[in-house]
Amino acid sequence: MPSRLDRLRAALAARKVDAALISSPPNVRYLSGFTGTEGSLLITDREALFLTDSRYTEQAGEQVAPRGFSVITFKQKFKEIGQQLVRLGVRSLGYEDETTTVVQQKQLAAELGGAALEPLGKLATNLRVIKDAGEIAAIRRAVKVQEQALEMTAPAIRPGESEWDFALALEFEMRRLGASAVSFETIVGSGPRGAMPHGVASEKKIAAGEMVVIDWGCLVDGYCSDQTITVAVGEPSDPDARAVYDIVRRAQQAGLDAVRPGAEFKAIDKAAREVIVDAGYGERFGHGTGHALGLEIHEEPRVSPLGVGTAEVGMVFTIEPGIYLPGRFGVRLEDIVLVTERGGERLTGLSKDWRSAL
Repeated sequence: MPSRLDRLRAALAARKVDAALISSPPNVRYLSGFTGTEGSLLITDREALFLTDSRYTEQAGEQVAPRGFSVITFKQKFKEIGQQLVRLGVRSLGYEDETTTVVQQKQLAAELGGAALEPLGKLATNLRVIKDAGEIAAIRRAVKVQEQALEMTAPAIRPGESEWDFALALEFEMRRLGASAVSFETIVGSGPRGAMPHGVASEKKIAAGEMVVIDWGCLVDGYCSDQTITVAVGEPSDPDARAVYDIVRRAQQAGLDAVRPGAEFKAIDKAAREVIVDAGYGERFGHGTGHALGLEIHEEPRVSPLGVGTAEVGMVFTIEPGIYLPGRFGVRLEDIVLVTERGGERLTGLSKDWRSAL
C-alpha cells in the first residue's frame, strides 16, 4: 500500500504542481507524525522537509526524522521557505488555501523567488478520508475511554447536579483514563436546554423528570471520539418524551442500517430523516445526520441532504439524528460507524435504548 507521502506526491503530480507546503496541524501530523504546534512540510517528488523553530527541533528529530523528513530549524519561517524553493528549483508551489490566513499568504507570496502559488483546496485533507488500521485502532481506544468515563460518572446524573459539574466530572474521568483532552466542549443539555443541539454545559441544575442530552468525546493518540446519549431523570414529566425518543431511536437505526459501500451520503441521511419527517417532526431536525471524524472532530465526508459522494470501505463517520422541541426538551442519539465490506460496524458500544438515570 502506498505511503501517505507517496499518495500526496501522486496527487501533486496529477495537479502538475512541483511542491506542496503543508501547514495545517492535522495534515502535518497525518503526514509526518509531528504533535507540536509549529511545523510545516515542504514536499517535492524527491524531498520531504520539515521546517520548525528551535522550540521543536529536538521533538521533530524524534518524531519526523524516522519517517524520512529532513528537519530544518528556521529563524524566519517564510524566508527559509523561499530559500528552499530556490534551492529545489520549485516553479509552482501548492499551499493550503483553506487554512492559510491572508497575512500568511502575503508573507509567502513575498518570498516565492519566482514560483507560482497554486491553491490546493482539500487535496491534502482528502488523504485522511479513508482510515487505516492504526487510525481505526486509535478511535476505538478513544471510544473505550469515553465510555468507561461515562460509566464512572453516570450516578451524578441526578436532580440538583449542575450541568457544569457533571461535565467536569466526565472530562476529569476521561483525562484520568488516558485522554489527552476532550475532542470538543462537552454538551450537557437538561430539560429545555436539550432543545439546543450544541448547548454546552451550563450552571443550570438538572431536575427530576427532565430529559438530558449528553454529547461528549475525547482525544487519545491524537484521534477523536464522539457519542451522544439522551437520559431521562426518572419518569419524564413531558408526556411526549418516550414517543419522541422512540422516533429518534428508529431514525438512528435506519441511518445505521443504510451504511454500506457505495451508499450515497444523501441516501444515508434520507433513511434517518424520513423516519422523523413521517412522524411529523421534520422541522425539528435541522442538522445533518452525521460527519466524519479522526484527527479532527468534524471532517469530510458529511452525511447530510447536501452530502457529496458515496461511502467507501475505511470511512468513519457518525450517525446522529435528533428532535429538538424549544421550551420542552431534545433527544439526540449518536454512534460512530466504520464502513466495512459487509456494511456499517458500530465503533461505539453504549446501548441507545431508553435509559433512566434513576
